[in-house]
Amino acid sequence: MEEVNKKMKKKKERKKVKSATSDLSLRILALIIAVISWFALSITQYPTITKTVSGIHVDFDMTGTIAAEKGLEALNYNDITVVAEIKGMNYEIGTYTANDLRATVDLDSVTKEGKYRLDIDVRSTHSTDRVNIISVRPEYIEVEFDRMTNKTVEVTADAPMISAEDGFTLKESSVSPGTITLEGPSNELEKITRAVAKVSSSARLSEDTSFAADEIIFYDEDDNIVEPENVTMSESDYTVDFVIHKKKTVELVVDITNKPEGFDETSLPMVLSDSSVSVTTPDLTDNDTDIIHIGSIPLNKIDLSNKETFDVTLEPDDINLTGITTVTVSFDSKGYSFKKLNVSSSKFDIVNIPSGYEVDTDSMMLSNVVVFGPEDILDTLTENDLKVRIDLSDIATEGDFYRSAVVYSPKYNNIWCYGDYSVQISVNRPEEETGDSSSQTE
Repeated sequence: MEEVNKKMKKKKERKKVKSATSDLSLRILALIIAVISWFALSITQYPTITKTVSGIHVDFDMTGTIAAEKGLEALNYNDITVVAEIKGMNYEIGTYTANDLRATVDLDSVTKEGKYRLDIDVRSTHSTDRVNIISVRPEYIEVEFDRMTNKTVEVTADAPMISAEDGFTLKESSVSPGTITLEGPSNELEKITRAVAKVSSSARLSEDTSFAADEIIFYDEDDNIVEPENVTMSESDYTVDFVIHKKKTVELVVDITNKPEGFDETSLPMVLSDSSVSVTTPDLTDNDTDIIHIGSIPLNKIDLSNKETFDVTLEPDDINLTGITTVTVSFDSKGYSFKKLNVSSSKFDIVNIPSGYEVDTDSMMLSNVVVFGPEDILDTLTENDLKVRIDLSDIATEGDFYRSAVVYSPKYNNIWCYGDYSVQISVNRPEEETGDSSSQTE
């Protein structure tokens, strides 16, 4: 009996498995029939559809184009997306997204520099799908093309608020680096003729100082500001260096030579066409005033009618602000006159006689000695007011010598003699005295 029950139980279990398998098969069959029915319905009831797809990326590729071969580049292009309305079989485009479509720009018309209106083409990425493009929004884009090139221009400084403190001057300013290399479209670079490093800071300087430039400004040949859009710069950081010089006054002096001891040089009516020049010097510790001796005039060459011209030569690094390069020296003869006198040998004063020697003069007098001085003094001047100095410091042996004579007045320190004067001098050793100067006779 138990065996019969076991057999019945197994038979029931086999029926359950067979029933479950049959149910799964029926479900799969039903799904297949549903898909076939939907496919058939799509073909028969809805064979084509229209669909709008947005967010389609536009592929801007210049590879292999005439524009690329000619070295042109797009200046103002930015990545964009478009919206396309498409039409096709429902079973082909029904599930289309932006990834199933490709948008490109037609570059065939781009052959030279300029601005172009370029059509946008949209196609399916699936070559076997039959897709019609009904519309594309936007339909076109405007792009400017130009050749990219380089240009180097000098950079100058613009610092309207920088100046020097009192007693100093802003000699110059320079920019480091001194040039800037620009890269960009040729039509933009052609407009730029110069670059300026702008310093907006305000300061009064008494020493060399550097500032970082706040910005670089570009100008055209008419000094209009140029704002390039597609240009890159080789450098972005620029420094403006300011060089400060000190102001000083240089007094110009002409020396008087060959003057006798005690002569008052300031009494000469000497007139300089310019007595000083304004100068700047890089030595910021220098004095406010300085003196330069530009030349000399022998006193015995001054006759009140002569003029002398001297060059003004400054220190190598000093800058002459006045532009005066020569000075003319003349003499004001008003209130002055001259007088001719004969000076006898009794007025000769021979100095520096060699030790152990005697000196005789063969000249009895100096004739027609020309004396210049104030009129009131010359009216009463006589030979007794003069002396003749003869210096033998360069003689160390006996002989006859012709030596210069300097005529001067020990009484008046503001008169002088004009011309060259000389006397004949004999230098001898004195004869030795003997014990018996008389002669003996037999």
